Amino acid sequence: MRIVVCVKQTYDPATVKISRSREEFDLRGAVKITNPADRYALEAALRLREAAGGEVIALTVGDADAEDVGREAIAMGADRALLIAGPELASATGRAVARALAAGIGHLAPVDLVLTGQVAAVDGAGGLAPRLAAALGWPVALDVVSLAAAADGGIVATAAVGPGVGEVISLALPAVVAIAAGIERPRYPQPARIANAWAPGLLATCTAQDLGLTAEDLAPDVEVGGLVLPPERTRGQVIAGPLATAAEELLAALKAQRLISAAAA
Repeated sequence: MRIVVCVKQTYDPATVKISRSREEFDLRGAVKITNPADRYALEAALRLREAAGGEVIALTVGDADAEDVGREAIAMGADRALLIAGPELASATGRAVARALAAGIGHLAPVDLVLTGQVAAVDGAGGLAPRLAAALGWPVALDVVSLAAAADGGIVATAAVGPGVGEVISLALPAVVAIAAGIERPRYPQPARIANAWAPGLLATCTAQDLGLTAEDLAPDVEVGGLVLPPERTRGQVIAGPLATAAEELLAALKAQRLISAAAA
């Protein structure tokens, strides 16, 4: 079974700041990491390979920095990785990313199963798996927390149901599956594989043009606007002193801010 796992380089939300003056994200000190949800997808692929055999290939799009994501996937256990690189893909979203990934999957054919993370870390979007399934013409399953090989050559997916786990879905291959964070926590990169992840031949790079994609294929289908920020919160006021004096100061402050009327006081 050949399994392709779509992994994405994203910004660590803990390192992203917001610029109120420009009403946009301030990424000057932000750190790039592998999208955490995609690590769960890779873990599901590795467990399925360990149980049923086959090959796991990490697939990503972006600029040259996205190579680190592929190398990390190899260090975690992927057999190899493919990076579709180009300046036009560095900030690509939505349809453009789905089309680029679909072209990459075609380049890696034959592919039996494609796994993605359920959501993106920064914006919480979860549309990649449905978009990719539509581009490939394959069935899709969402909110899956574990996978197992079926006797008929397909797979059995266990999906989350509300707060619990339990819905079992049988899928014929090829198929696209979105993996949700579940009980199978992602493994750490193996020390013996970290250095080997930079060995020649494990990570291949191609461009969108190499895959036959045009500028129209990669045109954005959404327009990114600025942030809409609420008023900045003001600090509270501490009133010290005896209870009677503090109560008088509190009433005066509330009346000054027109939060209560003089008659109510």
